[in-house]
Amino acid sequence: MRDPYKVVVWGPGGLGTACIYEIAQREDIELVGVRCFNPEKSGTDAGTLIGIDPMGVTASDDKEAVAAIECDAIIFTPRDLGNYNNDEELLWLLRSGRNIITVLPYQHVRLTRDEDFVKQLEAACEEGGSVFHATGVDPDVISDRVLAGLTGFCNDITRIKLQENWDFQFTPPETMALCGFAKTPEEARAMPVAAIIADNFLTQVCRGVGHSLGVEYSRVENTNDYITTDKEIVQESMNIPAGTVGRVTHRCKGYVGDATEPFFEVEVNWHSGADMLPEGTEPDQYWVIDIEGRPSIKTTVDIKASLETRSRFIPIGDMNSEPGYHATIAPCLQALPVVANAKPGILPVTLPQMRWMPDYRQAEAN
Repeated sequence: MRDPYKVVVWGPGGLGTACIYEIAQREDIELVGVRCFNPEKSGTDAGTLIGIDPMGVTASDDKEAVAAIECDAIIFTPRDLGNYNNDEELLWLLRSGRNIITVLPYQHVRLTRDEDFVKQLEAACEEGGSVFHATGVDPDVISDRVLAGLTGFCNDITRIKLQENWDFQFTPPETMALCGFAKTPEEARAMPVAAIIADNFLTQVCRGVGHSLGVEYSRVENTNDYITTDKEIVQESMNIPAGTVGRVTHRCKGYVGDATEPFFEVEVNWHSGADMLPEGTEPDQYWVIDIEGRPSIKTTVDIKASLETRSRFIPIGDMNSEPGYHATIAPCLQALPVVANAKPGILPVTLPQMRWMPDYRQAEAN
């Protein structure tokens, strides 16, 4: 059996913290480096940094030094500003010979970015002999594996909707404010960064589902809605006055031909407590998949720190970590054996081999 996979974590924020923690629980993966962006964190042991026992690996804000560390892959989780601000650093790391696994919105890069950037990505992989793989819980596990797999029940499909519901009531108040909570809809729309970040991810989902099922969209539309609460919401993170935003809903819809209704719709609801869930949605429905077809399918997926204890968070030292972060990191770690043995280039998401298509001859073409 081979030695443990050596991993560098690039960005120890919420997702990076979950990644470091999960690596610490395993014997088959070794943390060999951490690239931090805050100089105050530089020089701190990675375990100490996230509130667990020391791991013998020091975080550093010296990107050149961290990039020089030999590893099987860098798990790339820096801050996303919605404008693909990490493109240049990704290309630099790939050119320097580092395999990259990221949860940033590059899962269907060939479908969503311009041809010039895709060529740069391919050239960087070729120059460095490196592999680039974007994954995550959604896009990827939910939309590209679970949803596509569920179409295996269907002989025909006329409509698909994927809904994700994320309760923000324990989210830091500064993050809630940036997303538009406790503001008027007009004020929220004037702060578009969070909406742009959401749109980038939802476009990956929408384009990816269409491509995997062999459905060609005539147009794709993104919308962002800010729903107000009719009563004050009192919660741990921040209070939300009546008449201000208590839920933010982002959608991406893919239409076929001149249809007035979308073939596929992905909807994400950032809501402040169960009272702000969309009508008909239950508190334990983190993801809801509706497939209208012959026959039709409805599936709900919940996610918790523990089903036995109904725990809301995964404790890491003194911190409470979102289980969704850990679900997002899981496919990154699971990808290590594939990435470590892949040929240089862009490694696409994993799709079920057999799934519904309007014309099964397309499966051979793919």
